Parts: sequence; C-alpha cells; structure tokens
Amino acid sequence: MKKNKWLLWALAVLLLAGCSLARPEAAAENGDRWIGFYVVPSQGYVDHLADNPYVEEYGAFSAETDRLGTLSFPQEALFAVKDEVGNYTFPGIEKGYDLFIYREYDPEHPGYQGRNYSVGVSSNMAPGEETTHFSYTDEGVFEIASGVIYCGPPLGADADWNAHTDGNTYWRYYNVYQTGDGRIYLNGDGDSVNGLMSKTQTVTNTRTENGKTYAETIQISVALESAQRIERLTVTQFDETNTAVRSDDLALREDLPEIRCGAETAWVLVEEYGGGETARTAYNTPEKDGEPISHQIILLDEEGYGSLAYLHIQ
Repeated sequence: MKKNKWLLWALAVLLLAGCSLARPEAAAENGDRWIGFYVVPSQGYVDHLADNPYVEEYGAFSAETDRLGTLSFPQEALFAVKDEVGNYTFPGIEKGYDLFIYREYDPEHPGYQGRNYSVGVSSNMAPGEETTHFSYTDEGVFEIASGVIYCGPPLGADADWNAHTDGNTYWRYYNVYQTGDGRIYLNGDGDSVNGLMSKTQTVTNTRTENGKTYAETIQISVALESAQRIERLTVTQFDETNTAVRSDDLALREDLPEIRCGAETAWVLVEEYGGGETARTAYNTPEKDGEPISHQIILLDEEGYGSLAYLHIQ
C-alpha cells in the first residue's frame, strides 16, 4: 500500500477515535540516530515520498487516542544508496542537497571509548562558516558540520529578479537517520520553508557504559544564500610588469579545464561576469612544486539551483 493511502487511513481512524496526534517519532522508537538533513527544492509543496517506488516499510509510529488508547501505524522509509565512489543518493529524489555525519561500523576494530566505527561526512553543499569538526573526550562526543546552498535567478529571468520576492521555491528539510547497523534513510519527517531561511538543529543522545553516562551531540547547520548567474568566466595571466600575457574565456560547466601558468606569469585574475556585475579575484602564481589554486565557482541550472565547480590553477 502506498504511503499516502496509509496516511489517509490512519488519519481517518485517529479522527474517529478522538486523537490529539503527536508528531511521529519513528526514529526515536527504533533507536536510530538523527544525523543531518537532505534538502530538496521544488516549485510549490511536494511530498517526495508519496508514490515513490523505492520506499519500503520500516518500523512504526504511534499515537494516543481517547477511545482506543495507543495505536500503531506502519512507517515507510527511503534508504540511501551508496555509489561506487562513496556518494549517497536517495532514489527517486536525487536532485537534493545532503549534509549529514554518518558512521561506518567495524566490530573487529574498537576505537576510543570502545567505539567500533569511523566517522564520515556526506555533503554536496558549499562549505559553511562553521568548520566541520569532531570532538571526542572522556565526557562524550560532539560532532558539527555546516554547509551553504546557493540559488539564484532561473534561466531567462528578468534582470531585477529577487530571490526573496520572486522565487516560489519550497525547501524541504528532510531529517536523515542512521540505523544501528549503518543504513541511512529518511522517513518523510522534517520542515518546509519558503524563501532563503537557514536552519540549525542540535540533537543530544546519551548512553551508559560501565556505570558512566556519555553524551553524544550532533549539530548540523544549513544556510540558504542567493547567487548571481555567471554568464562569462575569464582567466587572465599577468607578468611582473602587470602586462597581460594570456587570457582565456572558459566554458561554464562542472568539469572546468585546468589552467597552467606560463613561465612569465606572476599573478592571475579570475573574473566572473553576471547580473550586470563582475566579481574579480587575484591570485599569485603557485610555486612550481606547490599546491594548485582551487577557485570555487557557483553554477546555476535552468531552474536557478546552484552546484559547485572548481577552477584549478597551477
């Protein structure tokens, strides 16, 4: 039975039973951990799990009723799929932004405080203001991550398009959970916002081992920010007399070509044209055997949703 049919049936039963329905807490009942967000944009409100062929029954949620006592209803979940390079996607709603801190369990190699897991971060967002970091002490665990989602004018929008007044994008912050055996899923709960509203959520769980209680806290922050649509990207190389020795107009795509500086190049200017403005960034030429420069570019798709690309200069 499809999720929306289950919910309609459940709501009908609850109304007849005189229920004040509390928000389902399937993850808490299952003992699974909240680990972050999967943020999905849409034009208008969309239930991305309704009629999704990849959802499966997992656990249940309960509600207190005046006439029938506690009732339990099936809960459906959409489990993430891990590809060959280690990235997670949620089938049927691949066009989203993920930020969560997950654990990979290894019972044969216990770690600090007897933990049998390593920690990883899954994210396709731009880096946030708060640096991702983990703290493990005798008192417990603190894990934190932040990210930024960029959005801007759809292709062909008017020059005075404004993300706060012209956009009709709903951002669904789906809560992401992880089971005790490491599977990652979402079950449809979470918040929806309209416009550029950011969100921070902190969850603390406790566990007791050998009579000592440990706190495990995870904090995830997501910022929604506007970005101009880049119309042209130019890289110009200058020598020590500030004379331009080479200039390249680059195609706007995710796999940007690598820029190799000539022997006479002293510094490089990256110019991003768009929205009647020009953003300019200057870099000194990298050392011959040093790390290449990595310049972040925000590319908007036809609907105005941003993705990251990196221009490497060496």
